[in-house]
Amino acid sequence: MPPKDKSTTKSSTSSTSETGVFSQVQYVKGVGPRLGAVFASRGIESVRDLLTFFPRAYEDRTRLKTVATLEEGIKSSVAVRVLSSRKIQMRGGRSILEARATDDTGTLSLKWFHAPRGLDARLAAGTQIIVTGTPKLYLGRHEMIHPEISWGQSTEVSDLNVGRIVPVYTELDGIPSRSFRKVLWEAIQKFGASFPEDLPETCRARHSLPTASESIREIHFPSNEEDIPALVGFATRWHARFIYEEFFKFEFFVLQRRLRMQRELARPVGVAGGRKAADDLEASLPFELTGGQKVAMKEILDDLARDHPMNRLVQGDVGSGKTVVALLTAAAALAEGAQAALMAPTEILAEQHFKNTQKLLGGRIRTALLTGKTPESERKVLLERLRQGEPLLLIGTHALLEDPVEFAELAVVLIDEQHRFGVEQRRTLRKKGGDRIPHALLLTATPIPRTLALTAYGDLAVTTIRELPPGRSPIRTEVVLANQRARTYELIRSELRAGHQAYFIYPLIQDSEAEGFTSLRSAMTEAETLATEVFPEFKVGLLHGQLRPDEKSEIMDRFKRGELHILVSTTVVEVGVDVPNATIMVIEHAERFGLSQLHQLRGRVGRGSAQSYCFLLSHPRVGELTAERLKVLEGSQDGFEIAEADLRLRGPGEFLGTRQSGALPFRMADLVRDKDWLIKAREDVIELLQVDPHLDRPGQKPLREFLAREGRLQMELLKTS
Repeated sequence: MPPKDKSTTKSSTSSTSETGVFSQVQYVKGVGPRLGAVFASRGIESVRDLLTFFPRAYEDRTRLKTVATLEEGIKSSVAVRVLSSRKIQMRGGRSILEARATDDTGTLSLKWFHAPRGLDARLAAGTQIIVTGTPKLYLGRHEMIHPEISWGQSTEVSDLNVGRIVPVYTELDGIPSRSFRKVLWEAIQKFGASFPEDLPETCRARHSLPTASESIREIHFPSNEEDIPALVGFATRWHARFIYEEFFKFEFFVLQRRLRMQRELARPVGVAGGRKAADDLEASLPFELTGGQKVAMKEILDDLARDHPMNRLVQGDVGSGKTVVALLTAAAALAEGAQAALMAPTEILAEQHFKNTQKLLGGRIRTALLTGKTPESERKVLLERLRQGEPLLLIGTHALLEDPVEFAELAVVLIDEQHRFGVEQRRTLRKKGGDRIPHALLLTATPIPRTLALTAYGDLAVTTIRELPPGRSPIRTEVVLANQRARTYELIRSELRAGHQAYFIYPLIQDSEAEGFTSLRSAMTEAETLATEVFPEFKVGLLHGQLRPDEKSEIMDRFKRGELHILVSTTVVEVGVDVPNATIMVIEHAERFGLSQLHQLRGRVGRGSAQSYCFLLSHPRVGELTAERLKVLEGSQDGFEIAEADLRLRGPGEFLGTRQSGALPFRMADLVRDKDWLIKAREDVIELLQVDPHLDRPGQKPLREFLAREGRLQMELLKTS
């Protein structure tokens, strides 16, 4: 059992005020200034930071095993007596500390490659210890590498590390696990009872959740040793309490921000001819919009007509027609004398948008292009047109963010592949609208799972376009082991002879000697191999991010014109490149990419009526998880289904791109495992903001105090635009 609970002693009750929890971590017994500095360097500055540094797992150390019953690979605790210890000298002056120990059922070898100072002296013959580690067989004897030690006989041991359910934490350099648990125990004894309650009482009661102070103690040092499966699965009521609280706070901030956006002023668009102009332009298109595109346009035009800024995300699979929706939105603004800006992440994509706009709309709206290679003379003229307020759609890259770019009448901001831009970049563009915030339409071809839409993008209205334009053929996708490529090359050769084109994608630009990369094929090396050895009868081009913008444009234009049969590239072609004649996508080392990125790359083919193929070349000896990921892509064309699988297998980082750090500050909650709690928290926040938006009722005092303490900082962290 754990050490005696000292919560009723004079020392623990002398600091029960809430301010104690927010004091520096150095004031916890056993820490002090030196160790406090180590904690602070790991992001643990206050006592509260320490108490909310939650376990990542739990180990059942309630029962000791004997040496004879140890199982290889199964972490266990065993009480033994040291027989001997020695230092084994290695080359280079290094040494290994080895101790032999027994419990009379067998002998166990203990080894430390980086032994703590003084450990050898403590491991004297006859010393009773309990060791915890993962045994393995070596020369017929069990051994443990770097085991955790508790000193004393099994009948004497009564600490935090054996004989109980033991929390396991993410390792902090310079702070041994045993020391960390001891510090946490001391912190809970002195400060646990004063841990602040931030949840409204009504919400806590509605879901029968325990108090924060109760939960903190039980999460770190569980008293119910029978509930091991629930602990391991983070499914106890104590865990649920903080899972719910994290979601509740997050949703409160993002939904409150959406309400605040509705009180800011924007220029209404569509009320003075803009809606009709968009309708007329839609009618002139050489194709009919899909049902999803029409729904998107209605939602967007309804938003634009209001006098507060639209903040909408349009998500749709590759090729679903988001760009057309964006152009029609811009047309509505230009028809009423306003200006619009469309920002793309790369020059290739910006130039393609510009050319497609001219081709599709035939000059029916004024459009200009601004990138890093725009000549200075053209740039000056264009900037003056903007300052004079000329109705204009400006398409560009990050160049739109530069200080000389000033709009007189910016009403609509369109951001393509929004996850490629940081929050500050999106804010910078919107600030160019002057006193009135421009409407914002964010576009993404990476479908966002529902849980991410409710959290990372919770302050945005979301429109989803699911249909693809008619005439698109499903892409045949196949996982090909890298040692089986000959058959694949033959199919590619037949496609090229039929007049089609192919992409070959590589994870590296050039060969690398860096650790973990020496076995990877690179674009530069393989372009030469493909051109001279594999497909010598076809012309091969090379595209990568280190080329000058004009070089990239020239290569891309040659590929579009059919002068190049094969385009070897890095992921620079992931978005925006549109060559309907390309029917082959080959992705080398597919195991190195995320599912959503692979789906994006696959979307570069299948843009015409001919059958297209995507080959995922993978190493034969990938792990089970990697194989499962690739099978998902092989079996599905649905970007939304793939996105959900990617979230489940890889976590939210795959989708968030350059979003600000701290955007998902969840220490306990998991978007996949705990999605039901996310929905409950969101529903509770919506109800709260409807019935008591200013938190005037007495039961909201905990939440009011939390907002007064941390609200402004949290709100800034969570802004998405």
